[in-house]
Amino acid sequence: MSIFKFLVNHNKQGSFVNQFRQKRFDYLKNRIEKLIQKDTFKILDIGGDIQYWKNIGWQHPACKIHLLNLYTSEIPQSDTSQFTSSIGDGLALAYQKGDVDLIFSNSVIEHVGSHENQQIFANEVMRVSDKYIIQTPSLWFPLEPHSLWPLFQFLPHPIRALLIMTFNINYFPKAKTYKAAIVVSHSTLMFTHKRFKQLFPDAEIQVERFWGIPKSYTAIKL
Repeated sequence: MSIFKFLVNHNKQGSFVNQFRQKRFDYLKNRIEKLIQKDTFKILDIGGDIQYWKNIGWQHPACKIHLLNLYTSEIPQSDTSQFTSSIGDGLALAYQKGDVDLIFSNSVIEHVGSHENQQIFANEVMRVSDKYIIQTPSLWFPLEPHSLWPLFQFLPHPIRALLIMTFNINYFPKAKTYKAAIVVSHSTLMFTHKRFKQLFPDAEIQVERFWGIPKSYTAIKL
């Protein structure tokens, strides 16, 4: 594995990207723990990955984390006391107000396919819980985090589609047709601070910076 690939590897605990995740969560940890006032505190993690929680190294005896994904998430037997999982859609949450104590989502809302779907995702989060932490990468950070190409996010979708047909671009699967490549290109739509705030008007928007440049935004309402 190249040094660059290691730096952005989400599965390596000491990687550059996970150091940012750790710092981001450390900022929130005490605030989350103050919310835990009962024997069982339920966190719904939309698009969640058990490895994320293992990498940040946070556990609480009262906390139960449910991972909701479009696919099956396997939970090791040794972790079933803290984690559960199911198949579901962040655009149509099968929950009602009060079913969970906190909604958490890391780098998911930019992948729901359209601006309209991003609004639906935000509405579903706010419908189900008054407390949430929703993170997304910033449009303005020069290195696009999904392609790992500088400024890839600023290319028009037709040009992105041609590149996706020609190259294997990290997160973006190589497409066989232009129509398929356009769909892949639209699968990642990133945010400015203003547009993210519009989706979560009652939330505090935490801005994570690197060398003064916005790297990610987190909508926090606790």
